[in-house]
Amino acid sequence: MKKYLSLSILIVFTVSAFSQTRLERREQRTGGVVRTERGIDDPAAHAILNSVRRNLQSFRSLKFDFTLITENQMERTRNTIGNGTILMRGDSYNLNFLEMTTISDGRTIWNFNAETNEVYISQSNPNDLETMNPLVMINTYEDHFRSILIREELENNVLVAVIDLRPFEARNFHRVRVIANLENNTLVRTEIHDRDGTNLIFRMDRMQTNVPAPNSEFRFDVSRHPGVEIVDLR
Repeated sequence: MKKYLSLSILIVFTVSAFSQTRLERREQRTGGVVRTERGIDDPAAHAILNSVRRNLQSFRSLKFDFTLITENQMERTRNTIGNGTILMRGDSYNLNFLEMTTISDGRTIWNFNAETNEVYISQSNPNDLETMNPLVMINTYEDHFRSILIREELENNVLVAVIDLRPFEARNFHRVRVIANLENNTLVRTEIHDRDGTNLIFRMDRMQTNVPAPNSEFRFDVSRHPGVEIVDLR
């Protein structure tokens, strides 16, 4: 479950890198970056993130096939946890990973464990990163992070931008790294870099746009799970 919650957090940060809002703050130009009340910010990074944001928001729905990977820099190990999918439409999403499914219609969240045949029901809370709809965070990343363009480089013959998002407040991680495809304004992967040297990597394997996304995809259907134990936490 801990790994699954980490995945939910990572997806939040993955999509939250594309905000429509601006944090109101005093700014002054210092070379190629901007010095704000909260430190150095980089307009080049914002320009790239905003281009990807506009591209993602131009679609009625999105579906990602992804791989979740962990790295330990101290031990120099790299392990694949598993593969999953996430379907998103507006304020709703349907996330499948390993034996867990998280579904939200924007108001209610259902966390279903296929192994135990249990579903936990809770209300959507915009302040809870573990259960927040990923698309809600699309408007708030500038409230929580400063962004810096680290470099542009070729990766698998594709030009990408490497951007670091560093949190304003103290967290158990020190940065979220976003790798964006500059040729088609999409995501390649995002990485959470913990302070203990562990990295959690969310790699986008495939993106589908404007896929069918009926309302039934964003509500848990008890009739399809005979004998399911319901734990209502609302």
